[in-house]
Amino acid sequence: METTLTDPYLPKLATCVFSDDEESAISAALATVKPWDWKPGGTQEVALVAAKVKIRDLHKVRQGDRCCYCRFPLHGGGHFIVDPEHVLPKSLDAYRPLAFSVWNLGIACKRCNMQYKRAKIDFVIDKDDAAQFQISANYRLIHPNFDLYKDHISITLQMNDDTTLIKYTKLPGSEKGPYTYDYFNLREREVGTFDAAQGLEVPADLEDGALEAQALARQFDQ
Repeated sequence: METTLTDPYLPKLATCVFSDDEESAISAALATVKPWDWKPGGTQEVALVAAKVKIRDLHKVRQGDRCCYCRFPLHGGGHFIVDPEHVLPKSLDAYRPLAFSVWNLGIACKRCNMQYKRAKIDFVIDKDDAAQFQISANYRLIHPNFDLYKDHISITLQMNDDTTLIKYTKLPGSEKGPYTYDYFNLREREVGTFDAAQGLEVPADLEDGALEAQALARQFDQ
């Protein structure tokens, strides 16, 4: 098993540096029951907001402004579309101290975060040994910061005005690709985009199920 943190994206996680005021506010927040949601007011809250913006902006660049789990575009998405994602959930006592740990964060769409990921940790192999938390091999899914998504799943996007078609291809030899595909029900994501396309031409290499879904949509004028 790996023993050191692997960071395959740019900008590097280490480039997210907090000011003294931000560090102080984060330390105070971590002493509370809900560090990420703590609203102390005044200069501390200003510092916490600034720290969160740094984290969000870093991950938006690292992920290409896409969901860290399904890679669906989040361009221009505000709070109603984009969620700050804690891989190890901040709501669980054991992982509360990681609420502001940049390596444990990413940005996710509401669908993946609230419908599928939520506060589950069944994708973590060793849930207790903190020495394993920053190691790719400790996660069954594609980790937003430790794994290159394209090493496990290839994505084809076709965009036409307000419509986006997406196709996922699980790469041979990857265990994380199929696991992530199933965990976040990415087949539903594929079929959903075809349903929404309403007659848009679909690339020839799309799976039969997706093509059938689009054909039905056309048949019933949906």
